[in-house]
Amino acid sequence: MPPSLSGLRVLVTRPKDQAEPLCKLVEAAGGSAVRFPLLDIEPSARAAEAAALLRQVSDWDWWIFVSANAVNQARVLGALPPDGARPRIAAIGKATADALVETGITVDLIPESQANSEGLLNMPEMRDVADRRILIVRGEGGRETLKERLVERGALVQYAELYRRVPVYTGTEPLVDGLRTAGLDILTATSGEAIEHLYSLVPPEDRPRLIETPLVVISERLKNQAGSLGFRHVSVADTASDAAVLQALEDVATHLASSRAAPNDGDKPLAEEEKQMTDAPQRPAAGEDPHPLQGKAAAPVPAHPPRKSRIVAWLGYSMLAAILLLATAGYFLIQELRSKQEGLGGELNKGDLHVLELSRQVSSLQTQLATLHSQVATLQSQLGTEDSKLERLLGEQSAGFGQKLEDTRKELAQSIQAIQRQLSRTHSDVLIADAEYLLGIANQKLHLSGDVKSVLEAMQAADQRLHDSGDPGVFKVREALAEEINRLEAFQAPDVVGLSAKLLAIEAKTRELPLFLPHPDMSKEPRETPKTKSPEAETGDAVDSTLEQLKGLVTVRRSDRPVHAVLTPQEAAGLREILLLKLEMTRTSLLRGDDALFHSNLESATAWLNENFDRDSSAFKDISSDLRAMAGVRLKASFPDISGSLTLLRNIEKLRLETDVVTPASTAAPAASPGSDAPGGKP
Repeated sequence: MPPSLSGLRVLVTRPKDQAEPLCKLVEAAGGSAVRFPLLDIEPSARAAEAAALLRQVSDWDWWIFVSANAVNQARVLGALPPDGARPRIAAIGKATADALVETGITVDLIPESQANSEGLLNMPEMRDVADRRILIVRGEGGRETLKERLVERGALVQYAELYRRVPVYTGTEPLVDGLRTAGLDILTATSGEAIEHLYSLVPPEDRPRLIETPLVVISERLKNQAGSLGFRHVSVADTASDAAVLQALEDVATHLASSRAAPNDGDKPLAEEEKQMTDAPQRPAAGEDPHPLQGKAAAPVPAHPPRKSRIVAWLGYSMLAAILLLATAGYFLIQELRSKQEGLGGELNKGDLHVLELSRQVSSLQTQLATLHSQVATLQSQLGTEDSKLERLLGEQSAGFGQKLEDTRKELAQSIQAIQRQLSRTHSDVLIADAEYLLGIANQKLHLSGDVKSVLEAMQAADQRLHDSGDPGVFKVREALAEEINRLEAFQAPDVVGLSAKLLAIEAKTRELPLFLPHPDMSKEPRETPKTKSPEAETGDAVDSTLEQLKGLVTVRRSDRPVHAVLTPQEAAGLREILLLKLEMTRTSLLRGDDALFHSNLESATAWLNENFDRDSSAFKDISSDLRAMAGVRLKASFPDISGSLTLLRNIEKLRLETDVVTPASTAAPAASPGSDAPGGKP
């Protein structure tokens, strides 16, 4: 069995870096691959910004990769995290999923029915995406269907555009020469930009040959786009993979082989053969869609459909004129035959032969007329299809614009209402808002600084604002506020300033404290003054004089505790300095409001005092008494709750409704003026 593509030349238009696998498959199948890249892939101007979005893994619930190029560019930029440290991954098409798997990333979602945006949107995982954060990884430009539908479903969608397709303007000689010499049997295109660029590269006089050449694409959308440009023989591969494209090429090759092997009856008129050639593309081949122009609506291509419509219209008018001319010529020929037959008389044989010849010509003209009529009907059908497409697109765009207009109108109405509410705020509302601000400040200041005096002033100022507002709805607020003011006035906060002053006084007394242990500096201890001896006494008993002098140098004290050591002057000064340091640490913790540290330092100072100083001295007793009194002080006092009035004031609308229910409008008393004691007055 010969190779499936034996002898066929296939134009491969994929980018240079991606075309080689398909070219090798074509050549392995016996065909000849003509490498003619139409596009080139390069990083977009915002590739670094897109890569940064990919690196923010925790910001996204889904990543959607729309092409293998997006995967490759993300890998080159190092923006793909390892499997496991990433959001969920969706891929549009098997080729994109394979590219992700090659990088070590597991794909969570692939469309089952069709490898495009619509197929992904039909998946159950993409239907309930409200408040989901989705990043679409793609190239610059492209369809907006996926983002628009996801946004309509409540998702937060953003693009990461990593690459862009750049048209390649290399020499067009291989393409044009191949079309003119019938050296290209099948064309391939894998993107809408490639189809547009291929059509633009061919000169206008060679475009009829281009659109008659079979074309293989990878989606119904591309098939419709090619059909809008005039391509007549378009086949669709099952997926975008190289194997699927090769299978589509083999199906086209099989169809071409069967068309070439069909016998041609030489006795058939030329017009009938032309009719068969014209009708042949309309018969579906194996693997082809029998209705190439009735697929899903392609993305609008603004540049070409108007041109095609004008060309088709002119062709139709020309064919109609030709039909009329042929009909007129046939009629005059028949009339001429009849007149000649009547005038010839006996020359029947010659006339009969002439009539037969003319009849044959008329039959040929009628066949051509039927062929032209069939072509006109085909063109009219295509025009109807194009018109329905345009009407559908216009309808969709009109519906979209109408929805956007309605949404804008609603937003504008809400903004106007908000502005009107701001403009309609009365003097009473301003005073109530001011009171709410003062109460908020009072609550914060009480818990942050504990300044009861400032908090009381703020609460009293807020009560005055509520009184001046004259709003009956604030009566309950003022009741709660008055109760909170009374609780705060009855609250007794610790006298930090007085305690600090007492500690300073204790520090001053430490200089008078006698130490418990003996030491050389006993100047503060009572000491006997030596008596002045007369010269006669000095010459007296030498032993008594010496004893008297020794008594002045030695002091004997009684103690119920053992003496461990005799202190040096430096040690005695150090003991007093340590006591001063402990008292100063106690005062510092007092000023900081640290209750635990204050009592800890106070206990440490008391223990040091008891251990190193004389307990019988009056200074020791005074200081010890003051320290014991401080031990009962608690710095962390529990402030009363003053948030009730603020909570009520923030629900002022509810209080106003309750007031309106209690006092109906028909029986309500006139509103009290500011300054009166009626319900807004001070209780």
